[in-house]
Amino acid sequence: MELREKCGVFGIYSPDEQIFPYLYWGMLAQNHRGHQSHGFATYNNGLEFYTELGLIPPIKEPGKESRVKQLPGNIGIANVRYTTSGSNEYAALCYDAMPILSVGESRSLVLSFNGNIVNVRELQEKVGVNKDTSDSHALAAFIVKKLEETGSLPKAVTELMQVVDGAYSITGILDDGTLFAFKDPWGIKPLCYGFSDGKYAFSSESTGLAINGIEWQRELRPGELLVVKDGMMSQVQAFPSKEQAFCAFEYAYFSRPDSRFNGKYVYEVRRDLGAALARIYKDKVDRCDVVVCLPESANDAAYGFHEASGLRWEMALRRHRYVSQRAFITDGVDRQSVIYRKLNILAPKIVGKRIAVVDDSIVRGDTMRGNIKRLRDAGAREVHLFISYPKIIGPCFYGIDMSTYSELIGARMNSEEMAEELGADSVNYMPIDEYIKETGMRRDQLCIGCISNKYPTPTADNIASDIREELAKGGEEKGRAYE
Repeated sequence: MELREKCGVFGIYSPDEQIFPYLYWGMLAQNHRGHQSHGFATYNNGLEFYTELGLIPPIKEPGKESRVKQLPGNIGIANVRYTTSGSNEYAALCYDAMPILSVGESRSLVLSFNGNIVNVRELQEKVGVNKDTSDSHALAAFIVKKLEETGSLPKAVTELMQVVDGAYSITGILDDGTLFAFKDPWGIKPLCYGFSDGKYAFSSESTGLAINGIEWQRELRPGELLVVKDGMMSQVQAFPSKEQAFCAFEYAYFSRPDSRFNGKYVYEVRRDLGAALARIYKDKVDRCDVVVCLPESANDAAYGFHEASGLRWEMALRRHRYVSQRAFITDGVDRQSVIYRKLNILAPKIVGKRIAVVDDSIVRGDTMRGNIKRLRDAGAREVHLFISYPKIIGPCFYGIDMSTYSELIGARMNSEEMAEELGADSVNYMPIDEYIKETGMRRDQLCIGCISNKYPTPTADNIASDIREELAKGGEEKGRAYE
């Protein structure tokens, strides 16, 4: 399955070093979180920033001048982005690339953002931002406005949290060199901080810290603001913490396997999910001859499935690493062309076999449908799907590009209907309660809106309920659920 996540963020302060190399590597370690654009910003007696479309390029390219502009300064933030708010047109992608610079009458800041604002139109109206731009501009403008009115960053962030419905993990720098990071009151998106040798760093995933040799300390708490000024860090509970609602999909798909959340590495969760699938569907597993997986986010789940089932694990599907454009970016024939070219099948490993295919999720079904056909064409006798994430039945309001009910195959079909539609012999999903158990978290600590139709934030929950009611009457959706 290929999906796009909103963004990845990073931020760092060093007492005596130029920090651009830390920014570069910290963000490169999270490039999977955003392929459409990247950017860096630093403080060096003033704010400097630049953004560019596409993946973060090599810092040195043989025979070429590097496209990476190494900004000076000992304080910096960085971002990689996918579009879940605003437009996909070229001009909009350039304008909405982050970090965002927002300049007020007397104050300014740069901001890096991961998440999605549900009541974005309301926020845009409050600050007079063009509704065709991304929610990042409205967030940055609101903070600058409240900073000018109150003279206090904590007060500005508190006021933001009082009016915004959605998910947001943010790093930023004020015009006086103050580095800050905060999470929404539900803690939906990941954001951790680390400290080593006087350096404070913030990262969407712990791998951004590890690659820089910075020791992970903990996840930011819901509603928490951390501020680094003059080499000292202060903590403010900017808003009373709601029930934590950490995105459950981070474990199954988005995060790197070597990242950790809430004390558990992602690869461990995925391995345990695979083992649980093999136990739950033992009767189906006993029909199969071999287990394969769709690389790469399902690799660890397939290994756990193999260990628990005793089936031989064959790496019969190989990914073309340099087909880097993800399958969701383009449409129609071009989209299918990318899907087809991403994988190569080792036919001798599956000819005449009844195969168990382990994957992380099914969203729209087009990628899976194409891959099953290729497995059949390569000689697979039977194809049974084992999916480590529960059936997705609702859109995401918080920064994952699945924004309507109509695009979701799981919202329209049961497992038997899906098997027929996809060309599989069976489709076997992880039950919600078992998934939650394997994460090591409680149900009330996770956002499971896309698999339960119950969303943690009130505006999102009300919008989803209204859309379902309208669809039940025969109505149609009019675009992204939150716009």
